[in-house]
Amino acid sequence: MFSFHRYKNSIVSYNQLFTRAAYATKPLLQWPLNSETKLSNSLHEIESYWNDKLANKPIGNVGKDAEKKYILAMFPYPSGMLHMGHMRVYSISDVLNRYYKLNGYNVIHPIGWDAFGLPADNAAKERGIDPKEWTMSNASAMKQQLLNTGVKFDWERELYTCDPKFYKWTQWIFLKLFEQDLVHRTVAEVNWDPVDQTVLAEEQIDGHGCSWRSGAKVQKVKLAQWMIETPKYAKRLSEGLEKLRKNWKEVADIQENWIGKCDVWRFVLKLKDGRNERNFERFDLRIKDPKKLASAQFVIVKRDHALVRELPVLPKETTVLDPTVYNFVTDKHMHIVVLSEELEARDNEKEIEYFLNARLGEDFDAETLELLKLKPKGMSADVTAEQVVELAQKKNCAGYQTSRTLLDWVVSRQRGWGTPIPMALTKKGDAFPVEEQFLPVLTEHRGDEFHSHGKVGKIETDTLDTFFDSSWYYLRFLDPKNENEFADKSILQKYMPVDVYVGGVEHAAVHMFFARFISYFLFDQGLVSCEEPFLDLVPQGIVRGRTFTHPATGRYVDAKEVEQSDENTFVDIQTGELIESSYEKMSKSKHNGIDPLDIIQKDGVDLTRLQLLDAASPRANLDWGTSDLKGLKIWIDRISKCVNTYIEGRKSAASSTASNEELQKDVEAIYRENYNYFVRNTTMVLEVLRVHNTAIARLQGLTNAIKKINPQNAGQSREFERCIHALVIMLQVFAPNTAAELWSALSQVEAIDKQLWDHSKDVYQQSWPKAFDISCGRVPIKRQELEKLSDKEVMEFAKTQTHSQFFDGLSQKNLNLISYGVSRRNGLHVTIDLKFKEDVNENHLRDILDHLSKARMNAAKTAKHQRKKELKTLSKAV
Repeated sequence: MFSFHRYKNSIVSYNQLFTRAAYATKPLLQWPLNSETKLSNSLHEIESYWNDKLANKPIGNVGKDAEKKYILAMFPYPSGMLHMGHMRVYSISDVLNRYYKLNGYNVIHPIGWDAFGLPADNAAKERGIDPKEWTMSNASAMKQQLLNTGVKFDWERELYTCDPKFYKWTQWIFLKLFEQDLVHRTVAEVNWDPVDQTVLAEEQIDGHGCSWRSGAKVQKVKLAQWMIETPKYAKRLSEGLEKLRKNWKEVADIQENWIGKCDVWRFVLKLKDGRNERNFERFDLRIKDPKKLASAQFVIVKRDHALVRELPVLPKETTVLDPTVYNFVTDKHMHIVVLSEELEARDNEKEIEYFLNARLGEDFDAETLELLKLKPKGMSADVTAEQVVELAQKKNCAGYQTSRTLLDWVVSRQRGWGTPIPMALTKKGDAFPVEEQFLPVLTEHRGDEFHSHGKVGKIETDTLDTFFDSSWYYLRFLDPKNENEFADKSILQKYMPVDVYVGGVEHAAVHMFFARFISYFLFDQGLVSCEEPFLDLVPQGIVRGRTFTHPATGRYVDAKEVEQSDENTFVDIQTGELIESSYEKMSKSKHNGIDPLDIIQKDGVDLTRLQLLDAASPRANLDWGTSDLKGLKIWIDRISKCVNTYIEGRKSAASSTASNEELQKDVEAIYRENYNYFVRNTTMVLEVLRVHNTAIARLQGLTNAIKKINPQNAGQSREFERCIHALVIMLQVFAPNTAAELWSALSQVEAIDKQLWDHSKDVYQQSWPKAFDISCGRVPIKRQELEKLSDKEVMEFAKTQTHSQFFDGLSQKNLNLISYGVSRRNGLHVTIDLKFKEDVNENHLRDILDHLSKARMNAAKTAKHQRKKELKTLSKAV
C-alpha cells in the first residue's frame, strides 16, 4: 500500500484518468511529472501497478513461423531459499529471454527443479519426515520467491527430477546405455564420505580433500559400483570442442582440461588372484602403442596406484603384487610390479610416461626382468597395432583411443532420495535389467524381489548420481508431459540445440561433460538430431558478500558487531580491535549472505535487477554492495526527464517552430547518429558478446546524448522521438516495470512518426529497435545494401572495399586462406570467419590487426575532435 497524499503531485486519481482507447494502458503517475517529482522515488508503487497489469501478458510479437531461441538457465536445487546466485543467473537469462522475444523469436525459457540429492536425505532424517515432502515444500516456497523477482519463465514446462514421470525416462536412458555395453558393475576405488556414508563425485570434494557437505576427510575405498564408460567418447567430445571454442571461450578450456589429452589407447584387462578372478574388477591400462601388448610380459604400477594402496605396508624395494593381469594378445597373465623407491625416482628423472599410474614393462627394466626370471623379447614384428585393437574389441577388452586421465563415470550413490537404478542383482552378484515395461522403478521398490525370464534378483538399493538427472533435463523441457517417450523427436529436431545456456562456471567441467556425453550417445542412437546440446554459454561468476574477520584468529564476525571508522577501516564495536574486510562467496558461516527478497523489498525488483546486471559482466565475480545504487537512480530520473521533455514538446509543438531550418537538419543528423550508434552497440553486446553491464552502459550513453536536446526542438524532432522510444523499449529487458510506466507516458501524446511507434500497445508488445546502418570495419554501410548480397558477394565486397587494407596485409605476408564462412542476422551483423593453415604465424595476423587498429584509433581521434568542434558551434547557435 502507499500513501496517496505523499505522492499527491504525481499519483493519478480515478477522476484524473483519461480514457482514450487508442492508447496503451494508462500510466500510474500524472505525466508530465512536475519538477519536484523523481521517478525513482515511486518505483515500488510503479512495480506494484505494472506487475498486476502485465503479469500474464506475452512479450513481443511472435509470428506463427518465428525462428526459435532456446534460452536455458541451469535449474536450481530446491533448498527452500532463493539466494543471490539464483537471482543473478535468472536475471541474466531473463534479459536474453525478453530481448529475443522483442526481436520476434519464439523463445523457450523453462524452469524446473534438480530435486533429488543428499541434502534432502539428511534433512528428512533430522526432521523425521519424508524427503519428498521436504523437497516439494521447498520447491513451492522457492517458486513463489521466483515469481516475486519478475523473471518470466515458461512455468507450463516446469518439471521435477524426483517425479516418476521424469525419472522413468532417466531410467530408460540408463537401460539404453546398458544395451550398448556402456554400463558395467565394477569394483573400483571411489571417494567415500565417512559421515554421509556415500560416494562423492570429484566436484563434491574441496581443495583440501574434504566433502563439501559434511566437511569430513574423503577416503579412498573399493566398492562394487555402477559405472558408465564415458572414456569411449572422450576423443570425440574433446574434438567437438573446437567448433564451440568461439562461443564457449574459457569453458572450452576447462572442459578440455577435464577430458584430458586424448592420445592413448585403452585396454580393460581381467585381474586374477592366484587361480581366482577378481569379481567385477578390471585393470585399466592406457598405452600409446597398442602393438607393445604383443610382446608385453609384465606391468609396472606407481607407488600411489590403487593396487599398491591395498598393501598393509608400502614396500621400499621392488615388489611383485599378488594379482596378475590377463594379456589377451599373448593369452598369458602378466605380473604387476611396484618398483623400489630408487627405480621409481629413476623413471621420474627420465620422464618415463605412466598413464593412470601404470605402464607396460619394457626391455630396459633389467632389474624387473631379472626378478621375474624373464628374458627381453624385443618388439614383435608379426602383430600390427590395428590387429591388437581389433582383437581387444572382439574380446570385450575396450580397444579405443581415449584420454590419458578420464575415468569411468561412477553413478552409484548410497542414499535413498535419488533415481532408483533399474537393475536387479542375483545372490551371486550377477545383474540383469528391469524391462522397459516395468518402468518406472519407484523409490519404494528398491530391494524388492524381481523376476525376469527365469532370473531372480533383488532391485538395486543404490540410486543414481544427480548428475545423471541433469545430463538430459534440457531435452525433457521441450516435451515435459509426454508419457510415451522421453521427448518427441520432431520437437527435439525443431528446438534443439539450446541457443544460450546460462549458469555457474563451476559446472563447466563435470555437469557440462556429462550433458554432452549423453547428448552424443543419444545422437548415436538416432534419438536426437544434434550431437552438441549447447551452442553458446554465458557462465557467470559468483556473487560475493563483504566478510569481516579477526586478523589474529581468522574468526568471521557478524556485520552487526562491526563499525566503520573511516572509508577503509573497520573495528570491533565491543573491543575496538581492528577488523579485516574482504569479499568472499556468500555463506551462513561467514555471516555475509544476502537474501534477494530483502533487497527487492528495500530497493524494488527493477533496481535489484539493475544492480546485479550493472555491477559486473556476467563472467566476472560480483561483489555485492559495490554497485552505485545512487547512480542508477539518477539514470532512471534522467530518462524520465527526457520523457517529460518529449511529452511537453509534443503538447506544445504547434507553438515551437525552429527559427532556422538548417539548424533543425543538424539536430536531426546528430540524433540519427546517436540512435544508430547506441541501438547497434546495445544489440551487439547483448546478442553477440553477452555483456549485460556494457549494454546498460550503452543505454546510459544514449540517455546522456539525448538529454541535451533543446526543449524547443523536442516536440518536432523525429530523430529525438526515435531515440527516446528506442531507449524505453530497450530499457524494458533490464527494468521492465519502469519501462512500462515510461512507455505509457510516451503513449499519452501523438507520435510524429505514427507508422513507426504503436502507442495502442504496451511496451511488452513493441519490437526491438533496428539500426539504419551497421558497422563494417568502422565503415558505415547501408544495411539493406549489404544484406541483399550473397556470401560470395559479401566476401568480395570486404576484399575490395571495406577490408581491403586487411586483405592487402595478408597478401604482403603470404598468409593464404583455406576457406571462409559468413554468418549474419539482418539488422545486426554480417561476420566473415576466415580459416588459415595450421602453420600460419599468429604474430603476423596480430601485426596486421594492430596496424589497422592504430590507424582506426587515429582516425577516430580526429573525427572526435572534429565532432566536438561542430557540437560546440551548434550549441552556440542554439
